[in-house]
Amino acid sequence: MKEITIILDSFLTREIITFEDLFRSVNGTLPMPDNYRGLQWAKIYYMNEFFAMDRHPNSGYVTSFIPCGSLHIGFFSEEASISIEPPNETFTLVCFTASAAWRDNLLLTVRAFRNSIQVNYCDIILVFGRPQLISLQWTNIDKVTFKPSGGIPHPGQCGCTGIHVALTQLVVNNLPERKNNL
Repeated sequence: MKEITIILDSFLTREIITFEDLFRSVNGTLPMPDNYRGLQWAKIYYMNEFFAMDRHPNSGYVTSFIPCGSLHIGFFSEEASISIEPPNETFTLVCFTASAAWRDNLLLTVRAFRNSIQVNYCDIILVFGRPQLISLQWTNIDKVTFKPSGGIPHPGQCGCTGIHVALTQLVVNNLPERKNNL
């Protein structure tokens, strides 16, 4: 009975982050807000679907938006991180959905830390414009880093060839109670 309770508790505390509640910016991109959803976001930004369609119509950004889903996606183009602010707090990174915005076979290195010590590591090959669900189930961590590299420019990108990663959603567990709505 204890195992079933633990699984049920884990399921009930899951938080799916789809960026739907972010401030709408049609004219550009914005950095993720401080303490968004109880996490600290470093070098991760977001954009609105209309901005992506207008400015980057042939990109993997546009195909990252889910029909009837959020009007926003997160993205980064250099090493970025998500961490928890309070000391001695941890969370679980259950999974995330990501794709390459400009390149084929983009390498995404994901590392998890607890107290500045690396506890998990994974290399993932992302495909241009096709969001992939990456299931990790990494527990008791306080920081995750994402580092894109490599890949080859996708044909027809008109000069845009950066190592950008689009994030459609993240699923996390065991976050401390938030003090505000974001």
